Amino acid sequence: MPRMTLLGQAMPKCIALFALLVGIAASLDETQAFIDCAVDSDSCAEMEDNTLQLIQMKRRLLPAKAEKTLMKGVSYGPSPFTSPAKNKHYDYFCDSAEAMWGDSGRADLRVIKSLGANTVRLYGNDPQLSHEKFLDHAWSLGLHVIPGMGDKAFATPPCKGSGDFSCAEGVKKAYAQNLEKGFLQANRSYHPAIKYFIVVNEPELKLPSLSEPKKFARAVVSAIDGVLEAEEEAQVQGPKPNLTVTFSFASCAMCEQFQTKPGLGQLWTLFDALRNPVKYGVTTQRNLTDFFRTRFTYSFNSGNPAEEIEDMFLAQYQQLFPTTPIFVAEYHDPYNKDTQADLQKILEIAQSSPLLLGVSFFEFQNRYDQAGHLVWGMFDPQQDNSSKLRVEFQEYSSSVPCLSPVFDGSRTIAEQLTTAYGGPGIEPKRLCMPNPQQVVVSKHGFRQMVGLQNITSMQQFIERVVEKLGGFVPFVVPKEFAELFLRPGSNSNYHDLEELLTAHPQWARWDTFSACTVDAHALESSLGGKIGYVCGLGYADCSQMPPSCKGSVWNAASWTFGMHFKELVYARDSPPKPLQQCYLDGSAQFVRSSIWKKSPLKPECVVPLGWSDPNKVFITQHGFHLIWSDQDPTAMRIFIRRTVEHTGGEMQNGQVPEDFIQKMLGLEGSFRQLQAALHTRPSWAYWGPSSACVPDKAAKAREVGGAIGVVCSKGIFDCKTIPEKCKGSVWDNAAYVFGSYYKALRERGQRADPLWDCEFTGRAVFASPKLIDSFNLTQDCVVQVSTRNNQSK
Repeated sequence: MPRMTLLGQAMPKCIALFALLVGIAASLDETQAFIDCAVDSDSCAEMEDNTLQLIQMKRRLLPAKAEKTLMKGVSYGPSPFTSPAKNKHYDYFCDSAEAMWGDSGRADLRVIKSLGANTVRLYGNDPQLSHEKFLDHAWSLGLHVIPGMGDKAFATPPCKGSGDFSCAEGVKKAYAQNLEKGFLQANRSYHPAIKYFIVVNEPELKLPSLSEPKKFARAVVSAIDGVLEAEEEAQVQGPKPNLTVTFSFASCAMCEQFQTKPGLGQLWTLFDALRNPVKYGVTTQRNLTDFFRTRFTYSFNSGNPAEEIEDMFLAQYQQLFPTTPIFVAEYHDPYNKDTQADLQKILEIAQSSPLLLGVSFFEFQNRYDQAGHLVWGMFDPQQDNSSKLRVEFQEYSSSVPCLSPVFDGSRTIAEQLTTAYGGPGIEPKRLCMPNPQQVVVSKHGFRQMVGLQNITSMQQFIERVVEKLGGFVPFVVPKEFAELFLRPGSNSNYHDLEELLTAHPQWARWDTFSACTVDAHALESSLGGKIGYVCGLGYADCSQMPPSCKGSVWNAASWTFGMHFKELVYARDSPPKPLQQCYLDGSAQFVRSSIWKKSPLKPECVVPLGWSDPNKVFITQHGFHLIWSDQDPTAMRIFIRRTVEHTGGEMQNGQVPEDFIQKMLGLEGSFRQLQAALHTRPSWAYWGPSSACVPDKAAKAREVGGAIGVVCSKGIFDCKTIPEKCKGSVWDNAAYVFGSYYKALRERGQRADPLWDCEFTGRAVFASPKLIDSFNLTQDCVVQVSTRNNQSK
């Protein structure tokens, strides 16, 4: 509802007009004259010394109420899925979804009202379905509604189909159906519940991107024209809701104005297009400039905290558009440490702002059919076996899950929102508590268990985490272990839990041949994209995929995910982290062999982690521990041979003495012990007079390139002195940089140990001339140093 503040001296003419507006229906011309007076203070220079706050609404100007009513909204876009699924239906404010929003069902609208909200912002719109019941029920509860145009309205050939982005035709047809399916009452007037209508949500994401601002502006302006034409043909009577376009809070570098200001570039572009539609290729018979002044409200979506909204956007917006109100159609910073305080702050800012109407909290519930929508909601959908409620759509039918409150620290988000909005609170009977057997095994699920403060629930959740790490709990998770994460003031988090469990505590059983495989609940439609993404990361050589795995996307995904995870474990030189590295937005899972062997996946398409490969582990403390843990003499022999090579040595007879291998496999065996033994130059190996620190050919080029940057940043060696002949390849470049760095350490008298100072997490090796010859490096880029006195004095 647009507002403006009029400051200055009152002319008799303006006073008379104000009286006319209050008591008599003013003509549009008179209304516009009053707007001009508000915008141009010179035209009101003789007005008396007072301040009048006016509200511009539906082509009328009325005195503002003394107490400003803030928009306290909730963004409502539920779905009934409790696990990853492809949603074939997106309209949940239709009559068919009454089991979710109606009082005879889950009563979502009543829950929203009990939070203290006064507005419901909607998503999804099938214009062929009726929305009358939803609007009636919302209005009966005192809730305003902000519906939006469905995406199908923009899929017509003149719009997205042809790339012309003239969207009036499809939007007009869809909106005309909306008007007849509940938006209009029998007397042809709008349903009183409709507060605003979102012509398009985030147009720069679903229409031409920010790189083509004129095109997305043409699409939006033509869409607005289509809505207005639909109203005219429907002969709508009485006041009309303001229209809005909801932009994302991003910078528009290609816009004509405000390229670096988040949101403002798009807003100015749309403003310019409404004033000059011909400039943007839009032909219309309507006065869109007049429309902007009388029926338009801006809106945007943002995950920024209140202070950033005020500093980065609002102050400049109020100068740019001094008479055009705006609201935040999606507001929530999920990583804010105090959601309640942030909400109260943004409402305070709105209360003091002449233009910011308020916010709509994003969002009502988490969604498993939308990627990335598991961190924004105040409720989780959870299976409710006792409920007989169902939604019945033409596309599918589903039971209605119960609503489980999402914890944010010791309080739920719903509780914090209720305090900020001033609501009476939700009746406990309308909610269910988080189920440890159903919550997602993730950071989110962990926080739910911490919020419950129930030891048994935490034990059950940890048992599920163990299973995701390739193990199982034969009896029960120790109570003392679960209590670690529930103690008051504990700073333990989900990653701490993972770290403790990857150490393989003895109260669980662990399977060496667990594998990262495709998750049976993954969306088949998304697997192709995930396979391409993982192959592009370069850890798995996807050209080596067995032919038998290529006939099924499930087998192909299993091999790709498994090979990627296994190679990544070697490349990171750290314990496997399946919860982070074998998840892929829910497409992958890490399971023990007893599970994947029973799956329909082909055995050759499953890549178990298995025993550690001594030819791939890094020559580090972690690499030594992996080989030592397997207690395999052959693997330890290979590791020792590689360690000798990494100190610039060679094997004399190709064999490591058996007694030395057993010593390294003993209880006292350690990487430092191996390092000290090789420093004594045992007789079974040979060290020449010189070696060089060079890139390890087993490393990936991009990782070697990253190591060059790290070495140059240390300041030990001036990388500006790299010879031109060594800049032609990353390998020659690295050879000169690594070698010069190591040599500089030696010359400074600092510690220069090949296993510590020429390693760079598996990117380098201190190699003998014989080994270097096999690397095909430019000889002038290899910086040789003496193999004597490698240790610091």
